[in-house]
Order: sequence, then C-alpha cells, then structure tokens
Amino acid sequence: MNALFLTLLVAAGYTTAQAQASHLGGTDPSRTLYREANTPAASLRTRAATNQHSTEFLNKGTYEAGYLRPLDGRRVLVLGLRYHVGQRVVQVQDSMQADSTHYWPLAAVRGFDLGTEDDIPPAGSPGAAPGVRRYRARLVQEGRQGTRREAVEVLTSIDSGPLLLAWLPVAAAPAGLTQVLVAGPGTVTTEPLRPLELTEAAVLRLCGSRATEVRTFATGRHLRFDQPTEVAKILDYYNRVAVAK
Repeated sequence: MNALFLTLLVAAGYTTAQAQASHLGGTDPSRTLYREANTPAASLRTRAATNQHSTEFLNKGTYEAGYLRPLDGRRVLVLGLRYHVGQRVVQVQDSMQADSTHYWPLAAVRGFDLGTEDDIPPAGSPGAAPGVRRYRARLVQEGRQGTRREAVEVLTSIDSGPLLLAWLPVAAAPAGLTQVLVAGPGTVTTEPLRPLELTEAAVLRLCGSRATEVRTFATGRHLRFDQPTEVAKILDYYNRVAVAK
C-alpha cells in the first residue's frame, strides 16, 4: 500500500468519524475527545496498539450489539462495539459504513452496555444466555497504586446505589485478561472502588451500621459471602434498606 493511498484512506475514515460524531451527538467534551481520538494519526496509533495486544479485548474481540453512553446521559444503540482494556477505548462499528469503525476513549463516555434488552432471558429460564452486561467508567484503586478510571462490569442491580459491586477487567500479559472483584460507593463517583475479599467480614464491613441486619437477610436466604453473584444480592438488599430508611 503506497503512502498516498494510505493517506487518502485514513482521511476518508476521519471524515466518516466526524459524521458519526454528529450522528451520535453528545456533549462538547464527548465530541472533542471523540474527534481527537479519530484523527488519522491517533486512529492509526490506536489500531496498531490494539492489534498488537489483541488478547486484551473483552469477549475475545468479538463485536456485539449494545449501547454507548456518552457524557450527556443518553443511551445510544449501536450495531456493534468492543472494548480494549489496555488502551481504555471503545471501538464502535459505523452505522453508515459497516466495514468502518471508530474509537471512543473511556474519558468520552459514562460507559457502555454489551447486549440489548432482546438478549435478557425470561425470569427463571434455565440455561438462558446472559442479558445486558453493564460497563461503567469508575475510579478504581488497587493496593498502593494511584486511582485510575476504568470500565467495570456492574453486578449490583443499579449502577449508582449506595454500594456498587463490579468486576474490574485487568490486562495481564501474556494471558490477556483477568478479573478483580471491586466494591465501594456507587453514588460518590469521586471515591474509588477497591478490591473486595470474598469473606463475610469484608462484605459486612461495607455495610457499616446495617451489618447485623444484612447478615440476618443473607442467613435467612442462604446466601453465601464467597460467591460474587450472591454478594451482589446481599448488597442489593443493603441498597434498598439504605435508601428506604
């Protein structure tokens, strides 16, 4: 591929990126960050970096229908998207050109959803496919490392309750990706989520003065403190009583 053809190709991609930014709309910060990420030079750098570390895509790099959530609070249905953990970027298939994709840096979005409502199984359906997986941009902190903004998969039933439980995908060469369970305040977005040990003591410590009430709820429903999905139910209960009382 000669240099002139490559220049024309990336320039055409940038023009399409500008059209998609207008189509998706969004706040000025979202649009600015989006356009900066899709300049010819920036998009080439991102494509090279993601291709070099292809194992760091969620879902093995498969595009899924889902929703993009710009900073203005909207939820935009897109034909296909995938997320690269190492580069912290959402790659979205163009709605006007099926063979073209564009980049949304994590700083330009509140998050994204993989899957649509059509994927949610009926209640009690055995062996049904999982429904929408909600990824939200949140501050996280591991050990003595500083805080950083990451896309975490929310496990609690709401994204912004008093407590939030989530999986943090972490790039771990050469394996690709691993996951760390994190928890913390869901309403105070300036407070980072931190790794959570799956023990009764650690979970109840999050619940503060309601620890005894939460333990009674968990015991009565035979919920285990060493299972993430059951801890999510425990924290869902805490969120309900914390808001109601």
